[in-house]
Amino acid sequence: MPSKILLVDDEPYIEDLVRQKFRKQIKENQLEFEYVSNGKIALEKLKNDDSYDLMLTDINMPVMDGLTLLEKLRENNILTKAVVVSAYADLSNIRTAMNRGAFDFITKPIDLADLEATIKKTILEMEMLRKGIEASRNLDDALLQKAEAQQKTLETLLEKEKLILQQNELLETQVQQRTAELQQQKLLVEEKNKEILDSIHYASYLQRAILPSEEALSSFFKESFVLYQPKDIVAGDFYWIEPVENGHIIVVADCTGHGVAGALLSMLGISLLNHLVRDKNITQPAELLNQLRIEVSRTLNQAETHAAEGMDIAVCHINCSAKQITFAGAYRPLVYISGNELKTLSGNKIVIGGNNISPQQEFINQNISFDDATTLYLFTDGYADQFGGEKNKKLMSGKLKELLFEKHNLPMKEQLTFFSDYFKKWRGKNDQVDDVLLLGFRCQ
Repeated sequence: MPSKILLVDDEPYIEDLVRQKFRKQIKENQLEFEYVSNGKIALEKLKNDDSYDLMLTDINMPVMDGLTLLEKLRENNILTKAVVVSAYADLSNIRTAMNRGAFDFITKPIDLADLEATIKKTILEMEMLRKGIEASRNLDDALLQKAEAQQKTLETLLEKEKLILQQNELLETQVQQRTAELQQQKLLVEEKNKEILDSIHYASYLQRAILPSEEALSSFFKESFVLYQPKDIVAGDFYWIEPVENGHIIVVADCTGHGVAGALLSMLGISLLNHLVRDKNITQPAELLNQLRIEVSRTLNQAETHAAEGMDIAVCHINCSAKQITFAGAYRPLVYISGNELKTLSGNKIVIGGNNISPQQEFINQNISFDDATTLYLFTDGYADQFGGEKNKKLMSGKLKELLFEKHNLPMKEQLTFFSDYFKKWRGKNDQVDDVLLLGFRCQ
């Protein structure tokens, strides 16, 4: 009969490694291995089958870890010998394992020769234990076999204690050396992290410097506010305002991604808008988006790279004297409230960016008239997509529009305070999922 070994580890490659090492013994029916992925399954098998000679178990596993498994074996009086095989070979884990009945401890990466020797020694020990149990049931030679088993067990325990003491001394030296190495590595990582964070913080300063200031926005629209809250230090959301003939162009955009990648794309968007409006004098929103779509794809070489980076964007040309707004959008809307009624101009479902530019797809201008009481809002999807509230779900665009309608008559500074506080309360302890940009204004 082969010696049965239960292998308990949540890393599948361990099973392949062991089966490859002992393929000859398995083929010759000397050893039989069974693999399970956590301590709970192993415990049930050992409770129901006492024929296992040896259990090889990892420490760090889901559901039930190896140290807990050792404690459960002892509580259930399971005789199968346990050998711990783990990368967590610090002195504390070794002592805990031995105190909970482990027969031996092997460190990862596994020394296969050491593993083979340990298996042989453990199987031998288990055979001795089984013989001792069998002898205790045999009235003819119970006393003799019991005495021999006790003597051999004592010798094994003394040898094991000596080995543990030697291993402890060696491990203490290794721990001290490793601690010094880790401390040095920690200092290097902290230094690199500080350099990276300093660089990103400076990039945030540059990004905010490029965005229109609150004073600039107020000079164009006396009644206005901007809620700009990046998910990370820098953001992929941006807004842009430019005075043109017969009014102003105002833009709100959400670039692919957030953090550094989104911020780089936002800088590209602002640069291209400056070029198209200031140099090429393109002021109609639909034509501006058509050209922006081409320029983003060309600049990022998307025809060859097939990359899909781009942006969702809303563009308004506002003629305050004529009380007229021309709007075009790429997946972003314009929401406005007039005559105590909330209305939405939806953008076209055309992507800015990517290499699939079709001449049949063009953005369309939409025109509305407004009065001094009309309140207008442009925003990205970060506010509505935030998880929170009592049920920990997304806020959703419908709820955002309800809030906009409810608070649209407030002065803009009070609206800014409300929407900032509401977002913080809604989010609660959740992480912010995306950049947040909400811009509101009245043309008075």
